[in-house]
Amino acid sequence: MEFCEKCGALMIPEKKDGKPVLRCRECGYEKKVGRSPQYKVEYRIKHSPKEKIVVVEGDSQRNEEISEDERRERRKAILEFYDSEDSD
Repeated sequence: MEFCEKCGALMIPEKKDGKPVLRCRECGYEKKVGRSPQYKVEYRIKHSPKEKIVVVEGDSQRNEEISEDERRERRKAILEFYDSEDSD
């Protein structure tokens, strides 16, 4: 991984005229790559359901305690939401 000498952004490997170069994503600065290690770009990002954020709108019951049945219903709704997101 290399960073741009001008702006400090990440340099991305590309081919220009059939030759490998590193190009800055931000300013477009290019640097020739010799016979040094091969570069490759991988885009593999997987997120688990625990990494997702649930936004709940409406009145909050922070000061009041909720019943155990209401807790179960909320958990069930959240799990159904995550299951529907995973199946898409």
